[in-house]
Amino acid sequence: MVEKIIEGLLENEKKYGARYCPCRRVTGGREEDKKKICPCDFMQTEIEEQGHCLCGLFVKE
Repeated sequence: MVEKIIEGLLENEKKYGARYCPCRRVTGGREEDKKKICPCDFMQTEIEEQGHCLCGLFVKE
C-alpha cells in the first residue's frame, strides 16, 4: 500500500510539479491545490479523528 502511495506522489510530481496527495483530486486552482501537497493540510485533523490520514501514509502512534 505504501509503495502505491509513493508512486502516486512521484507521478503527481512529474505531472503537476509538486507531490500532491494521490488520494485527493488536483483541481488546477493554485490556492486550493497548495493544501493538497503531501503532507497535506488535512493530515493532522484526520490523524486525530481517524488515526490515519486519508491515504494511510501517516498514522497515529
